[in-house]
Amino acid sequence: MSRQKKIPEELYLVRADVLPDVFLKVMEAKRLLDYKLVPSVNEAVRRVGLSRSAYYKYRKAIRSTSSGVEGSMITIIIVIENLSHSLTRCLEVLLESDVSLMSLHQSIPIRGLAHVLVTFRSDDMNMPLDRLISLIAQTRGVLSVQILTPQP
Repeated sequence: MSRQKKIPEELYLVRADVLPDVFLKVMEAKRLLDYKLVPSVNEAVRRVGLSRSAYYKYRKAIRSTSSGVEGSMITIIIVIENLSHSLTRCLEVLLESDVSLMSLHQSIPIRGLAHVLVTFRSDDMNMPLDRLISLIAQTRGVLSVQILTPQP
């Protein structure tokens, strides 16, 4: 049996408004699934008006530019005690993992607790995400850590 020669993958950046409708529906179905707005592929394709076969045919061929080769954006929320240096220790853990911080917002402490919303790029991260979350959770003054963005 002869093997087919693998053709190198070519990628194109195309505006969404010129794409055929099927690709936009696939992206919407993927979004529904990623954000757990639907329990199954069947429900996702039913909601967007797409066949399951079209979804499975194109789901790996199209993706958002925010989930491309350059790494993904991850948003986490950290609940910290209003102690001296709690946020500093969390930032040290993040920076030691080589993430690229994109934004950080700390709420005003209420009843001794503050919420910290952190968004970062994971392209150069030197450890798995679950390990990073575990390290942050073990940091003095941290009560909880939750990932807000869907993971591929």
